[in-house]
Amino acid sequence: MNRRLHTTTSGVLLGAVPVPWAVASWVHEGTVLEAPLWVRILLTAATLALAVAGLVIGRFPRTGRGLATFGAAAAMAIALPSLERSPALTVVLGTAAAVGLAALWKIGAPLFFSTSRGFLAPGRVRGSAGVALGFWLVAVLGGAELPDDVWAAVGVAALIAGLLGGVAVVRRRRLADPRSRALAGILVATASLAAFALDDVQSLATCGAFYALAALVLGPRTDDAEELDGRWLTAVLEHPERLLVTTFATLAGLGTLILALPHSAAKVQGIGGLDAAFTAVSAVCVTGLAVRDTAVEFSAFGQVAILILIQLGGLGIMTFSTAALRVLGGRMSLRQESAVATIIGAKDRSRVIASAQDVLRVTFLAEGVGAIVLAVLFVGAGDPLGEAIWRGCFTSISAYCNAGFALQSDSLVPYQATPLVLHTVAVLIVLGGLSPAVILALTARRGGRPLSLHARLCALSAVILLVTGFGFYLMAEWDHSLATLPLGDKLHNAWFQSVTLRTAGFNSVDIAGVHPATYVLMLGWMFVGASPGGTAGGIKTTTVAVLLLAVAHTIRGGTEIKVFGRRVPEATVRRAAAIVTVALLANVLAVVALVLTQRIPLQAAAFEAVSALGTVGLTQGATARLDEVGRVIVIVCMFVGRIGGLTMMMFMSQRSVAERIVLPIEDVDVG
Repeated sequence: MNRRLHTTTSGVLLGAVPVPWAVASWVHEGTVLEAPLWVRILLTAATLALAVAGLVIGRFPRTGRGLATFGAAAAMAIALPSLERSPALTVVLGTAAAVGLAALWKIGAPLFFSTSRGFLAPGRVRGSAGVALGFWLVAVLGGAELPDDVWAAVGVAALIAGLLGGVAVVRRRRLADPRSRALAGILVATASLAAFALDDVQSLATCGAFYALAALVLGPRTDDAEELDGRWLTAVLEHPERLLVTTFATLAGLGTLILALPHSAAKVQGIGGLDAAFTAVSAVCVTGLAVRDTAVEFSAFGQVAILILIQLGGLGIMTFSTAALRVLGGRMSLRQESAVATIIGAKDRSRVIASAQDVLRVTFLAEGVGAIVLAVLFVGAGDPLGEAIWRGCFTSISAYCNAGFALQSDSLVPYQATPLVLHTVAVLIVLGGLSPAVILALTARRGGRPLSLHARLCALSAVILLVTGFGFYLMAEWDHSLATLPLGDKLHNAWFQSVTLRTAGFNSVDIAGVHPATYVLMLGWMFVGASPGGTAGGIKTTTVAVLLLAVAHTIRGGTEIKVFGRRVPEATVRRAAAIVTVALLANVLAVVALVLTQRIPLQAAAFEAVSALGTVGLTQGATARLDEVGRVIVIVCMFVGRIGGLTMMMFMSQRSVAERIVLPIEDVDVG
């Protein structure tokens, strides 16, 4: 019986065979043969492991996965000496290894893995070609000072992809079309002539990339011509996690392109691609961390673009798309409807569009009222009418979406003695953090129907966190960040900081020198975040509530979690535990990455990581000190924090299936 091969994985592993050699050559500056014995042994073992894994993983999955894991670990071990010299390389290798191994051990995600019979299957050709082109692009970005052995490894990867693709094309006779023959001839002839004319390794590797490109473009698509049509789009639209990730990634990419335009910056030369990406991701993920001053370094066009990204990111682009279906008269399939319902939190799948419209109504009403009130207050503070209206709209949307972007260089510090501004912004933050669904449930109790357990836990958790945060901040910061303020302003600013530090990112006082106890409180509150379905990040208040209830009932010896006359399912407790575990791991990894790559204190690095993953946007000054690698790390943290760590794990996973085998139960001692 022939097994269906996971061919994309196989192609990726075969294409990655030269990677350990390239890493060793870069780390040891091209003197691999003179490197220590342990490096040469690891290099040989890693190369063989990846090659064998690529050949056998289809028929012997466990063996192939084990060999591939060993190869990736060996490549990372070879790269260890470069930690101090080039943290950027280590971050790139670590991210690639983590993502690759996660995909490797979760084989079956239909968006990334194609299955087919035969050694020259389409997935294998595409996988090897994709690795070769990515390898070449990384080498190009690395600069011309790379050792020749690195470029030689790039050429070998491209050669593997070209050979697989070329033989597959010939065997499958995909060149029957004259245009395909002409394109293939141009690509191959260009690369061949250049290879004969050039004698440096870098140019030869670039020529090899042309062969890999030809394999990717002209190689076989699928054994069945109808199999590919609409497959990738369907895999996205019918999978909630993929739909969520793809939506936000696309929106962040478009935002990056817009903010990178010269018209978006106050200066002619623009802000640069990396800073544009950082700002776009921060806006889409409603975080508020900024490497550029929004009020100073962006033009009116750029500020409008940021505001649109905040609005779309805060509500979720799918809310707009779903509501637009009613206007456009479009329809969704049942699976697509179920996926969208999961994203926007509609309990009744038949009310997907109605739920999206409810979200829009609540959002625009709150933002509109907030904009009017803030504009009036800004006019009273001395701002010109036009500037006050624009600043009121921007601040209202940013506050409701819990984004933290402000049109003042020092956030809301200029208004620390204007309590109406602080309390208006605080109300918008609380409403956005509660979520429209909870707001509607609290304000529209028809016929005396009791509130749902979800709404009760959201409201109660928010009240407890707000009140305890206010009291603790007031006591701890009485002689610190609040020391120079009169009694009334101390109360107003302590309340505002309690509201904003969980999710919003605004600040009305300097938080760089807060008391160590307040620092710990802020880490905890940022980690928790706000309610599910709201515009904020964090692990969510209901997650913490469920776990605390589980702890309390376990201490009492209860077997079921009961609260407000309802029982909480065991599956919900397991999901809450998984969310907290993944979030803790993500925060630890982020802190380690920042400490390894940046020259900032541990306290500032931890605050930055928790703030980014919680999409809070508060900083103790570390954001401005990040280099290119640090900014990339924070970008990843903001993106993961917005969509949720558990969603990222589920992104590449299959839907669960019923267990066919029931295993015996055996207890394990814990604690």
